[in-house]
Amino acid sequence: SSGINAEYGHFMFYASRTLPNTFGMCCLLISTAYWINKEWESFLWWSGLGVLIFRSELVILLGPMLLLELLSKKLKMEELLTPGLQTAAIILIVCCSIDSYLWRYTVWPEAVVLYYNTWLNKSSDWGTHPLLWYFYSALPRAMLLALPLSVVGCLTDRRVLNFVTPALIFLGLYSLLPHKELRFVLYAVPLLNVSAAHILGRIWRSGIIAKLAVVGAFISHMLCCSLFLSAAYHNYPGGPAFQALHDLAPCSQNTTVYIGNYAAQNGVSRFGERCESLFDRRWNYVKAELAVEDVRKFNLLLVEPKEAEKYKITHSVVSKFHTYAGLKISKEPPFVMTKKKEALYLMKSKTVKKKLMVKNS
Repeated sequence: SSGINAEYGHFMFYASRTLPNTFGMCCLLISTAYWINKEWESFLWWSGLGVLIFRSELVILLGPMLLLELLSKKLKMEELLTPGLQTAAIILIVCCSIDSYLWRYTVWPEAVVLYYNTWLNKSSDWGTHPLLWYFYSALPRAMLLALPLSVVGCLTDRRVLNFVTPALIFLGLYSLLPHKELRFVLYAVPLLNVSAAHILGRIWRSGIIAKLAVVGAFISHMLCCSLFLSAAYHNYPGGPAFQALHDLAPCSQNTTVYIGNYAAQNGVSRFGERCESLFDRRWNYVKAELAVEDVRKFNLLLVEPKEAEKYKITHSVVSKFHTYAGLKISKEPPFVMTKKKEALYLMKSKTVKKKLMVKNS
């Protein structure tokens, strides 16, 4: 199962990002290990950390795990209730104390996120997908060949249902939320991969031909993942654009930077702000939505091509950055290439003395 997970471009991509989902995944994987070993005290601690601090939706994945244990009478309610409440209380006291101090008001951050995204359904403002989108689009793209293998594993050995059932319950319940992203349900993938790994193990033990088939499947899966990785590489043009932006002026120069909505969602982050610190505020980065006249006052802009037309009176285009736009067949190796289209323009005020030129991406 770990070998299949390691091949996923999506899985490894999110593993490299400091998102709450990533930390929630770490807690989930450790919790699952304790669940398998029936070490309930450790399971409750790691589950509590994942649910109460990082991602509250993990409760609809970890909860069914405990429910299965209760229904099968492998776990008694008294073994769960008191330790669970004690663990939750300790985690909440520590979490709320630290966050309330940092935010300067009494707050439980994950409760605020849950209320905003789920109760108020404000996450829908960022886009929605059909009810079954996770099943027919997100998971097939994320799991590739492992998905049909997982289905076969469930049909041939009921033991794997102990892992797959909580994942399916989680996916079904989370599908009710209109706003959908792969990272929200990536937690289910390792559990589904247990079924895929199980069937691959059975095939591997069937003889030399079967072993060759498994190796071929792994190679095919790796090639598919590499293709998706190539596409993903071009899906975040804000990153290289933001890096190039910092080459246009020294950090010692007072500079105002406007970051458009597309750039802010596709690669630009505070980790890339090379010229701002607690003790040096000569660079000012702004991501708010502003009127055209206000944006024209900035020294540097990162905006979409359609937006750039509004600012050409006061700014000139320094560089253009591209994003993934599909695949095309080539007559030369590797025969399948990625198509790109213009996604971001890096613009510089015409009133600012030109420092450095940036090569087109």
